[in-house]
Amino acid sequence: MKKTSPNVKAFLREHWGAFIIMALLLAIRLIALHSLGFNYSLGSDDMSYVKSGIYFAETGTITMHDTYPSAQIMPGMTVLIGILARIAGQGPALWITLKLLWIFMGTLTAWFIYRSVLIFAPKWCGLLAILPLFRADFIWTDNLILAETPFMLALTALIYFTLMMGKSPGYRYFWGAAACYMAALLLKANIALYPLFALAYLLFLKYDGKLLFRQCILLACIVLCFVVPWSVRNYVQFRAFVPLTYGAGNPALLGTYQGIGYPSDEELDYETNVEHVVREKYAHCYQEDGEVQPRYARYIRRREDAVKAAYRQRAWAEKDWKSMLYSYAVLKPKMMVNGIFYWERILNIKGSWVLLLQKLNTCLCILAVLLSLVLKKHRKPVLFLAVTYAAHIYIYAMTYAFGRYNASLMSLRYILIGIGAGIIAEFLKNYVSRQPEQQA
Repeated sequence: MKKTSPNVKAFLREHWGAFIIMALLLAIRLIALHSLGFNYSLGSDDMSYVKSGIYFAETGTITMHDTYPSAQIMPGMTVLIGILARIAGQGPALWITLKLLWIFMGTLTAWFIYRSVLIFAPKWCGLLAILPLFRADFIWTDNLILAETPFMLALTALIYFTLMMGKSPGYRYFWGAAACYMAALLLKANIALYPLFALAYLLFLKYDGKLLFRQCILLACIVLCFVVPWSVRNYVQFRAFVPLTYGAGNPALLGTYQGIGYPSDEELDYETNVEHVVREKYAHCYQEDGEVQPRYARYIRRREDAVKAAYRQRAWAEKDWKSMLYSYAVLKPKMMVNGIFYWERILNIKGSWVLLLQKLNTCLCILAVLLSLVLKKHRKPVLFLAVTYAAHIYIYAMTYAFGRYNASLMSLRYILIGIGAGIIAEFLKNYVSRQPEQQA
């Protein structure tokens, strides 16, 4: 029998605490899976993702909600599920494979949270940072075939590789960051602006300028290798330039019904400002009898949502721009930050308990940022994490404030808490050590 390498043994001994916690995270997710069942589904987006993947395995066509070509979502989920469908088939084996993979990805996220914290804080802080993954909402989400679980893994790994690039410039961690960024982008278009935040962080760290320029060019080329053919495909299908997705119209529309002071439907003229505009702008999508061509039906609905959202926003601003500004700048982001995604009680854990933990987590994150600034410890990474999180919260809040969107960003908050715990511990240690000197 081949002996375990000494390096592997040392690695396992060094991080045994993290592996034990991850084993427990895996176990509790498997218990939830047994309770919910392999075929448990919301019957909503998760079922549509699976059907889309199966149809892709059969035809090679990217679809969503029907069998016509779609760019409503990024293709990552469809392609991943399609590949697994080709391997496992379309029956129970596919569901079992998907659920186990999602649970594994949810568990693996803990590793990158832990390693990110270890860059700046003691090991116990990294262990502390992954404990929130025991929350019922994450256990439940990892049992749903939604984009949140793989996206959270990709984002957390991306954060880790970015932080490591700041510590060790070069290409060693760049390739990991580039791969994770592309994985995240193929799952959710909202991550598209992330390189700007990473760029600002590395510049503040005085990262080698020439090296950073080359890496930016290289990343741009990698992204274009996807965006160019994807845009051409979308232009052929929809006769429109769609570099990522056209799916933002619906959440943008739903977001105009959040907050205070928004206009009611009764006081608006949708026929003139929405229906006529859509018919004129997208005339190529209509048949001679005035009906939408079946292959464009969902595309037109999403475009109509976008036109309607823009019209409602204009009307809202004209009616009461102050309430609109307050809603988008304060109320909706606040809904996002404190929101949770937990629709069904599992393991007899109440949603109110999870919500309480979420609010406590918000307070701890704010405290971590303030301590970092006041004590001048790890300010650059802490601000990078805080600004990146806040920016993506606002990106989502500009459309629809929904706890599900916030769920996949939570790992940034857990890394912040881990670093903050290390800052507090170091401050207390220094404070206690100074007391005997002051008394003397």
